[in-house]
Amino acid sequence: MATSSGPDPSDATNGEEARRARKRESRRRYAEVHREEVAERLRAWKAAHPEKVKEYRARFRERHLEQVRRENREGERRRAAKKRTAEAAAERRRVRARERYAQDPAGNLEYQRQRRAAQRAADPDGYREAKRARNKRWQDRHREEQNAKRREKHRDNPDAKRESAARYYQAHGEQVRERRRAYYQANREAQLEKQRQWRAREKRRRDAGLPPRRLHRTTAAERAANRGAAVEFFERERTAEHVAILKEELRTSDDVIARWERDSERARIASAIAADTDITRPLTASQMRHRERERAARQKQVAREVEEARMDQIARAINDRLRTHPRPVRSHNHAPTPHIPDTSGGLSL
Repeated sequence: MATSSGPDPSDATNGEEARRARKRESRRRYAEVHREEVAERLRAWKAAHPEKVKEYRARFRERHLEQVRRENREGERRRAAKKRTAEAAAERRRVRARERYAQDPAGNLEYQRQRRAAQRAADPDGYREAKRARNKRWQDRHREEQNAKRREKHRDNPDAKRESAARYYQAHGEQVRERRRAYYQANREAQLEKQRQWRAREKRRRDAGLPPRRLHRTTAAERAANRGAAVEFFERERTAEHVAILKEELRTSDDVIARWERDSERARIASAIAADTDITRPLTASQMRHRERERAARQKQVAREVEEARMDQIARAINDRLRTHPRPVRSHNHAPTPHIPDTSGGLSL
């Protein structure tokens, strides 16, 4: 009896794999033939669907995190090696250029002049643009040095810069004011914080009784004169007569010495009392604290009475100003008197 079997699953699997392989090969050949067209479509699709690209990259990074990190490390190593190679080649070129220039400085300068003249004649606009770019690169590399030189020059001669700034402001006043307003609006919080800090610093200065700051810039001539005077003062030899005169001029007065001795003696006595272990000292200290409390209470009572007298005087003055009739005369006898209401309209004490 003959038996029949169904289709073999392995044949279907092999057929599917073959079909996928043919499809991949077809796509590869198409991509090779239409490379530019495929790349352009891919760029357009990425530009039109940035969110999908971002999601795909996030999923790919999450699934292949180690691979992504390894490729990033390898890429950074390649970039660092390429940068080191470029820097070494540039340094070798600079060394060779310096050596050639040292061999024939005049010839090199003449060659540079001729080359610049040829470039200027061939393309004036391009030459000016390239020169402007070179100057900007040099300024960016030496910005701090140039700023330091400008600050030193302004410190030596501030009048020149002040006059130039005044002329510019007179010609472009509205532009300067507009830039200042724009800068203030862009940095409003920082400017307000600076103002708060300045007011707080001035308040601390006034509370401490300190004078306002009197700092001012000195010119190069003033600094040279001050330096010369300092050198002359500290390096010149002093005679015995001159030393005696200086000692007499700088001698501390007898009153200051006596006050210092009294304060020192009091400090020594207070220290000895604090360090003494005699049992009578705590009683003495307690009495001293009691006297200090009584003195403080009397001072507080006097201050309160003075303040009450001042407030009574102010109230009496206001009462007199608002009163429309003369102040009634009050008798101080001990006999009871009937109460008479005051209808004058003023304040009554």
